[in-house]
Amino acid sequence: DVSEKFLIGGAVRYENYSDFGGNTSWKVSTRYKINESGVLRASYSTGFRAPSLHQVYLSNVQTLVSGNTISNQGTFNNVDPVIKDLGVASLFAETATNLSAGITIKGSKDLTISLDYYNVKVEDRVVFSGEIGGTDDNGNPNAAVQQVLNDNSVTSIKFFINAADTKTQGFDFTIRQKNLEVGAGKLGINLALNINNTKLEGDVKTPTKLLNYKKAIFNRKEQSRIISARPNTKFLFGADYKINKLTASLNNTYFGEVTWLHATDPGKDQTFTGKVVTDLSFGYELTDMISINAQVNNLFDVYPDAIDTKGDVVTDLGGRFKYPWEVNQFGFNGMTFRAGLTFKF
Repeated sequence: DVSEKFLIGGAVRYENYSDFGGNTSWKVSTRYKINESGVLRASYSTGFRAPSLHQVYLSNVQTLVSGNTISNQGTFNNVDPVIKDLGVASLFAETATNLSAGITIKGSKDLTISLDYYNVKVEDRVVFSGEIGGTDDNGNPNAAVQQVLNDNSVTSIKFFINAADTKTQGFDFTIRQKNLEVGAGKLGINLALNINNTKLEGDVKTPTKLLNYKKAIFNRKEQSRIISARPNTKFLFGADYKINKLTASLNNTYFGEVTWLHATDPGKDQTFTGKVVTDLSFGYELTDMISINAQVNNLFDVYPDAIDTKGDVVTDLGGRFKYPWEVNQFGFNGMTFRAGLTFKF
């Protein structure tokens, strides 16, 4: 505590792992009280994420039938000699820096408003490569890669690799008003907005032996999993009401649009429009010990846009999927209902 209003904090952490070595992370933070109803805050920190077990060790060969052709697609783990023959280095930890700043204002004991900005940079992000075949991005044959494919009886190879740097920035805005007297009960209102953007920075990092495979290693489809597969905008308007032993809540959540990028053909890209999903719940206390509750998720049975293959059978895996499966907007289970009984003792 520098003063009653001004606080500074810090931390340092060192960890050592047998598979990829050590890491030192640190953080500094500060908070300043504007007055009794306002607070400014900020922090800057570093961090890391170790490769997961499946990213290091996943290995399989799939025989796929698509477009009247049969292919053997091999996913080789990061410690396999096959991957080393292609010059792919062992996976190492992603590192990150995180800057955030915000303000909270308490208009009254029942009204709170907050606004936060964040900026996160991730270096050497682990990504799942596209299919590496016997020809490079320019359509030129690569004898060395083709030999590796032949030796392992596959038509293409995929693997995990530290290949990309990304920057994500955005802000969160929330308003919470509670204890509004409406009728014989009390009403609470929630508003929340998140707007964010993720973009790639710099070139795709490729092994020397695969310099002409940048588009294949991190193709448009794999890029979309990071930059456009999740909504850049999310807005929630919710209300809860309590009267005597009855409680009810209603939440409307807008999930913004998401975009799936085709691996090679921009003409087959698809954007799935934003939708509003409504959830409704009730609870009632029968006694001090027994209560019942009921909840309807997706009250109006809203679904994402259907997939438009534009003639590409790979997009929906030959008709097996009606709704998007490679981008994540919201679920496609439609309306669901559940009820429960709670007994406290």
